[in-house]
Amino acid sequence: MAAGCEGSSELNANKIESTHNEVRKIVHRDIEREPRKQMVSLLSNLPSLLPLQLVEGRRTRADIVDEAVNYIEHLRGKISELHVKRDAVKRDAIKGLHLADESSDLCPSSCIVIKPYSCGLEIVISIFREQNLELSEVMKVLLEESIEITSCASTKVKERMLHTIQTKVDDPTRIDVHELQQKLYQVCTFVSFGA
Repeated sequence: MAAGCEGSSELNANKIESTHNEVRKIVHRDIEREPRKQMVSLLSNLPSLLPLQLVEGRRTRADIVDEAVNYIEHLRGKISELHVKRDAVKRDAIKGLHLADESSDLCPSSCIVIKPYSCGLEIVISIFREQNLELSEVMKVLLEESIEITSCASTKVKERMLHTIQTKVDDPTRIDVHELQQKLYQVCTFVSFGA
């Protein structure tokens, strides 16, 4: 009878090991299936992150991934162009600072450079960081002159703040740049120094 028990316990051990192997295979399959599910989900969301014209007519996932790569490269190029433009604006503003320092008849703590830009004007206002310039007052002056504001960005350069405002103007010849500059200087003159 002992031999029968041994055979039976060996059979049970084989069944347990076989069941254990099956469970391991199922767990392993589920573990490998999860990243594939995640990849499918990410690939199905990718077209919604791209401009519509890039994914129209694209049927395969490879086409969509290829378009995404091209679009990312395009955006990197645009970012590089914008960095170059930003650096040029900073250089122009710093040159304007040196000119303002040389001519002290204008507000010495502020410098305003106005130049043509695309379909409008680019206005760079440079003030000391300690000054509290209300950009809303600057915007009000521009709106009173019927100048449409397309973008505004502020940057710290050494001890100064540069506020770059890009505008759209229907007829640039109707704007007296010197008069506009004087109005903006008046706004900057009332700027107070704060903590």
